[in-house]
Amino acid sequence: MTSHNSPTSVVAFADGEITRMTTWSANGKPDLRRGIKLARHAYRQRTGKEPPAIAMAQFEIADGATVTTMQFTPDQITKATNDAR
Repeated sequence: MTSHNSPTSVVAFADGEITRMTTWSANGKPDLRRGIKLARHAYRQRTGKEPPAIAMAQFEIADGATVTTMQFTPDQITKATNDAR
């Protein structure tokens, strides 16, 4: 078993809805495709509708007393969104 914290995925949709959840990964590194897939599922569960476009995606990685934020570009989000379907 590994001893690391899973990163937190934060995804904002075009309608202003935001999802925030830990996103498990085997190596503790952010997996944008998985984060988007889970965010889209959470959106459907909350609203009962298909999610709109993603306006912002980032991961927060807590390492002791510090939090590192990893922001993704629109191109990275588009590729991961297409891969996550």
